[in-house]
Amino acid sequence: MKSGYVPALGTPLDAAGNLLKESYRRQIEDQIQADAVGLLCMGSMGIQAFLRSGICPQVAQTAVEAARGVPVFVGAMDTSIARVRERMAAMEDIDAAGFVLTAPYYSPASPKQMIHFFKGAAGCTTHKILLYDLPGVTQCKITYEMVLQLLRDIPNLAGIKSADLQMFRRLKLNPEVPEDFIMVYSGLDTFDIAYRWGITNCLDGMLSCTPRTSKALFDSLAKDDREAAGQHLNAIVALRDLFIAHDLWPSYTAAMNALGYEGSYGPDYADVLPAEERQIIRQALAAMGEIDE
Repeated sequence: MKSGYVPALGTPLDAAGNLLKESYRRQIEDQIQADAVGLLCMGSMGIQAFLRSGICPQVAQTAVEAARGVPVFVGAMDTSIARVRERMAAMEDIDAAGFVLTAPYYSPASPKQMIHFFKGAAGCTTHKILLYDLPGVTQCKITYEMVLQLLRDIPNLAGIKSADLQMFRRLKLNPEVPEDFIMVYSGLDTFDIAYRWGITNCLDGMLSCTPRTSKALFDSLAKDDREAAGQHLNAIVALRDLFIAHDLWPSYTAAMNALGYEGSYGPDYADVLPAEERQIIRQALAAMGEIDE
């Protein structure tokens, strides 16, 4: 993968939970225009865990078609090998760059069980597999030792997304790890530090609603303008913190709507943000230059 940012796309739904295709395509087109080097379809910010199983292939197919050759990684996370197999089988014929898998969630798994889960799931597809280290949700941490074991046991293992900078450093320095093994950093707050270690891909849901700032961040990093890069990264982090302060899912929906992408972007039980708070989100986006006021 080329150096650059990989947004975790939001999934726009109507009131009945159906995909709003045109809104999704507009979002993807804006990301491509901002030089995104890859796209994550149905990650955690893309509410894969909350989508009806029947629309997941439609979401993935729409993303691949709209991406015009930009690699699309597709989330297929679930709580068992059997359920992951069902998800991947429904999307096996889609020309995705790979499936992205977290550890099984709902109840904690031991390291041995996690190894068994990833090996069993990866063996169900001809697509490449990317691990998604998300311990805050799955209650299970993917470790450096586990990655090395899985590299030996899973021929189609292509990479990992994680916020564990120490693990990435060790993987980078290990000559046994293939040079083309994809390491996508999800520690948004410290990405500019990771970039200096050669971790040159960042993946986060916030990047889906900050395409202009994300492009400016990577343009600054490419020029080694650390001060400007830090300012752009700080702006994205500040927007995330604003979302959290006003309720994450309704705030994210308000931001995506302000950018011109209709639909709901959270679970179906999420509230709607009050008008005055939506205006605060809109003003923050305007101050970043994401929308023109």
